[in-house]
Amino acid sequence: MVRPIWMETERYGEYSKAGEFVYDHPFLWGSRRIGPDLHRVGGKYPHLWHVQHMEDPRSTTPRSLMPAYPWTLEAELDFEAIRGAIAAMAKLGVPYGSDEIENPVALARLQAKQIGLEIEAQQGPAGLESKQIVALIAYLQRLGKDIQTPPEASPKSSP
Repeated sequence: MVRPIWMETERYGEYSKAGEFVYDHPFLWGSRRIGPDLHRVGGKYPHLWHVQHMEDPRSTTPRSLMPAYPWTLEAELDFEAIRGAIAAMAKLGVPYGSDEIENPVALARLQAKQIGLEIEAQQGPAGLESKQIVALIAYLQRLGKDIQTPPEASPKSSP
């Protein structure tokens, strides 16, 4: 959460709005600061940067205190678990469309394939589309994007 104080908004960007967290279950707010704020990291770096950062944080950020997460590049992603997670979130009120509810595994595999291809195009390792790193990258690349996306206009009825 980016708090509405000058030092934080100067460093991390626009302060957090309540609507950005409305569908988070559970809410992940905390008061302890140990590292940079990730809430605005979406789109800030290319996918390959995240791969390198998770494998060896000091390769991208020399004085980083973050531990390495190299197993995310090797551990298989359980795509079938997505079905249950989407169903639970929909019951909690997350407004997924019918396609997301009916085809979450196919959509996740498609997104993972796209991320994997982009990593390869950026001269990164091949074959990551079935690994946990792609889910982590998809999540990180989304953080902070909701404040940048204007709401869709509702269709106007004709007189």
